[in-house]
This record gives sequence, structure tokens and C-alpha cells, in this order.
Amino acid sequence: MEPFNSKYQSKAVNIIDLFSLGFGTVAGAAIFFVSIAATYEVFMRKCFDKPTVWVFEASLFVMMWFVLLAASYAVRERRQIVADILISRLPESCSLALGIAANVLALVFAGIVGYYGSHTCVAAYQGNITSIGLLQYPKWILYFVFPLTMGMLFLQVFRNILPDIKLLAALKKDLGAQAISIVTVLFGFVAGIAIGVYFIYVAPVTGIIILALCFIFGGVPVGFALGMTGIIGMFANFGEFQSLTMVPIIIEKTLHNFILLAVPLFIMGGVILSKCGIGERIYDMASKWSGSFPGGLSIATIMACALVSAMVGVSTAVAGAIGLIAIPQLLANKYTKELSYGSVAGGALGVLIPPSAGLIVYGFLTNTSVATLFAAAFVPAAILVGFFCIYVFFSSILTGSYQKVSFTIKQKITATQNASLGILAPGIVLGGIYTGIFTPTEAAAVFVVYSMLTAIIYRQISWEKFIDILKESALLGSSIMMIMIGAMILAHLVAHLRIPRQLAEWIVTSGFSHTIVIACLLLMYVFLGMFLDGLAITVLTIPVIYPLMPVLGIDVIVFGVVLMVFVEMALITPPVGLNLFMVQAITKDDLWTVAKGNLPFALMMFIVAVILLFYPGISLWLPEILSTG
Repeated sequence: MEPFNSKYQSKAVNIIDLFSLGFGTVAGAAIFFVSIAATYEVFMRKCFDKPTVWVFEASLFVMMWFVLLAASYAVRERRQIVADILISRLPESCSLALGIAANVLALVFAGIVGYYGSHTCVAAYQGNITSIGLLQYPKWILYFVFPLTMGMLFLQVFRNILPDIKLLAALKKDLGAQAISIVTVLFGFVAGIAIGVYFIYVAPVTGIIILALCFIFGGVPVGFALGMTGIIGMFANFGEFQSLTMVPIIIEKTLHNFILLAVPLFIMGGVILSKCGIGERIYDMASKWSGSFPGGLSIATIMACALVSAMVGVSTAVAGAIGLIAIPQLLANKYTKELSYGSVAGGALGVLIPPSAGLIVYGFLTNTSVATLFAAAFVPAAILVGFFCIYVFFSSILTGSYQKVSFTIKQKITATQNASLGILAPGIVLGGIYTGIFTPTEAAAVFVVYSMLTAIIYRQISWEKFIDILKESALLGSSIMMIMIGAMILAHLVAHLRIPRQLAEWIVTSGFSHTIVIACLLLMYVFLGMFLDGLAITVLTIPVIYPLMPVLGIDVIVFGVVLMVFVEMALITPPVGLNLFMVQAITKDDLWTVAKGNLPFALMMFIVAVILLFYPGISLWLPEILSTG
């Protein structure tokens, strides 16, 4: 018979998991509601000149609840964004021990945010504080999200720790000699944190770097790692516990933002399209039109990736959607593994091609027009896609490793008709932005509604698939936005320490030419891209580099596009290229083979980035035409 305590412990675990799943599903449903409400707002404003008074405020309210509600679900699924370059190469027992330590830090983060968020909620209730806007409501209702969601996050993290501890104990029993290495790894991790904390007090910049890197490479989810670095720095430099009352305020300022609302909305639209067979239809169309050329199927893969990137905005999702369809066909038609893998992982340009989640985040961090950034990325993205196609064409001719596939005109037209609704999506979204019909965030909402209508027309949606879409959208959207939360907490510390200004003064007085400084920045991005996720690179560096751009003579729009090219490069450079891992998961091939096929694509990205810096007019040409037109 199962022991009494064990039986009730099992029930408690199941209840925690069930609540986290429910929170994630509700979060996904909430963001879907926002898409419908924002589309309704556009319709009423443009067709009847009757804008609503509630959609804007309600959308921001939902945004804050969405991100924090889904956080525990992402933890439940163990799908937070983690830089696992180090822990993935350690013995299982050591990586498990570091995972437990990382979860303990996540507990601390959830506890701090929940505790001080509760104080904020109570203060708003006692002070009878209401929101400032057309739709007024008591602010304590908004702030109640902190104790509720952070309490759930705390329980879910704690629930994850328990089985990990049991598994670690079992491994130690079987592999007794490894107990020493576990202690060594944990001691090194704790020692690194202690050194970072020491330097936070005596040399804050050095301490921030040590702590952030220690947390990130120790396997702490990036959002929690950045957040904890900021919290420790605030505690050490701004009045200890009193300074932490700013944490929930920073989170509110980050999430209560209409620009960033576009990120989870575009992600949801992309999830709908990827789960409803739109990518398959687009690849089928591209392959039928280009299959008869040398390297035709590989060119079709690149073109399909570009078209899907113009809908999804997340490169790894594009690589997964197209890779599952394209790689088996490429290999079956005698294309080399390297070219097949490179066409998928390298061709997935979701971060660069608008609508790009990366450009939205960059626009938020630099207070730059997202529509202008989208326009600036068009020509560079087209140049990059052109480079890829030319490389594939001549590479296939030189190696002879391809097989022509011919189709009739009727088959080509039928395939185009089948994919027509999917192809129209980016045109509707971007056309609406540049004609002034809707803002980028409203465009994202329209994109969600359009994607759902497309799925219904294609008869590719069911209730089960719809629920799956809600959960997946909540998981991906929340994981990205939790990084933004952590980054903004850290950015608050960086700003108050006046680090950007000190760095700018050092550059001005150092005597180094601007060319040398810019070259060092590019090398830094190449190096960071080998180890960190693109979003983490953006939110870590831009708050510091943005104030330096006038000093270095860099246009903020051009640098945003260049940065996205480097982020794309980071996704296909080992050892932490997420697109490489996606292709590896699809093919089950070794990482070196996958990476080798992507090296030419990474080199082309680097060349394009350098060209854009020397010839900024390439990026600025289209925004200037649109602004004067």
C-alpha cells in the first residue's frame, strides 16, 4: 500500500501541475481575446469612425496578466530559455545538481517579486488608487497578478525540484564516486556567485558581468538570471531591501506596454499557421516553381523559409516548420546533408524579416519606430536571401549533388492557389502598417484573426488543436517576455549606475578611432552569438550600446538591422545555435554535420552586416521613400 504521506504528496503535485496548465491555457485564451478586441477596434475606427474607449487599456491589462500567468506553465513544461552550453556537457548528476541550484534561484526571484508585489497590491487597495486612462479600474486588481502568479510559480518550481532531488540521490547511490564532482561543480557555482556579489559592492560593473555570466552559464533560465543580477545589484547599491520595492513597478512598466504586446500576438499568429499546415502549402508551391533549376529544391526551401518568416517572426519556429517538410525531400533528391541543413537553418530569417519579434524588442529598447525598423529590414533581408539562392545555385552546379524535379503549369498554379491565403498574410499585415490602417501591434492582432480564419477555411482547425495553440502561444510568448522582465530590472540598475555614460566618456577620451570601436562591437556580437540566445544578446547589450551610437556616428535604425543579422548568425553558429539544435532534433544527425552546412550561410550574414554598416543607405532607402511618399 502506498504510504499516506506519499499519496497526498502525489495529489499535491498533480494539483500544482493542473493549476499551472490551467493558468497557461487561460493566458493563451486572454491573448486571443486581445487579438479579437484589437481587430474590432481597427474595424470600428476605420469603417465607422467610432474608436472604442476600452480596448487599449484592456489589452495592456491582459498583457501583464498573460505573461505572469503563463510563467508557471513554462516552468512546468521546462521550456524556459536556457543557455545550456555548459550544463549539457557535464555528467548527468552534475547538470542535475546545477539544475536544482538554478531552481532555488528561481524560487528566490518568485519570492521577491511576489512579496513586494503583494505590498504594491495592498498599498493600491488601501490608497484607493485607480488607473489613469479612458477605462478606469482599481489598480489593486492589476497588481493582484503578483501574489497570485508568483505564488503559483513558486509552487511549480518547488514541485520541479522534488523529483530532481530524488533522481540526484538515486544517481549518487549508483555512482558514488561522482559525489565529489557534484560537490566541486556546486562549490564552483556558489563561489562564482559569491565573487560576483563581492564585486557588486566594490566594482559594480565587474560584479554585474560576473553574476550575469555565472547565472546564465550555470543553467539559470535567462529571464531569472538577468532579474536576479539586477535585484542583487539594486540591493547592494540602492538602500538594500527598500530598493526592491521598485521591482514590481519595473515589471509593470515593462509589460504595460502596447509596443511589446505585438510580440506574443505575432507569436500566436505564427503558431496558428505552423500548426495548421500553411508552411507545408508554401513549401509545396515554392518547390514546384523552382524544382527544375540547379539546386531548385534547396532554393525552394530558402524561399519558403523567407515567406514563412514574414509571418512567424521567430527563426527557430520557421526552421522547425519548414525543416520537417523540406529536409526529407532534399535528401531523397540527392542533395548533400550540409546543403540541406544549411538551407533550412540558415534560410530561416524570422528575426530579420518583418514582422520580427527581435525588431519589436529593439524598437522598445531604443524608443524607435517599429514600422521604420520593419521597412529598413526589407532590402537587407532580400539581399541576404538573394546571396543564399546564388550560393545554392552555383554550389549545386559545382558538386552535381541535386536532382531536378519538373512539374506541369497546372500543378504549379494549383499549388499557388492552395498557398494563396498564407502568402497574403504578410502583405495584409505590412500593407496595413505602411498605409496607416493600423499600428504594428494592431497588425499583429489582425494577423492572429486572419491566421485563424485561414485555418478555418482550410479546415485545419479543431477544438483540440485550438487548445494546443493557446498553450503553445502562452508558453513561447511568456518565455520571451520573462527575459524582457529580467532585462528591464537589470537595465534599471545599469542606468542608475550611469554605466552607459561612463563608457561613452571613456570612448571619447580613449583615443581609439570609431572604426576600431565598431569592429570590437562586431567581434563581441560574434562571440556572444556563440553562447547566448539572440533575445538575450539584444536585451543585455542595447541598453548600454544605444547611448553610445551618437558618439560613434551609428544610425540607430541601421544598427537595429545589423544587430538582427548578427542575431540570425548566432542562431546558426555552434555551440549554442538554436536553429542548429532544431535541425539536429529533426534529423538526429550529429551537430558538427549540421553546423558545417551552415558555416557558408553564417559567413554571408557577416558580409551583409559589414556592408550595411559601410553603406547605411541600403537600409535607409525604403524608410525614406515611405516617409516621403
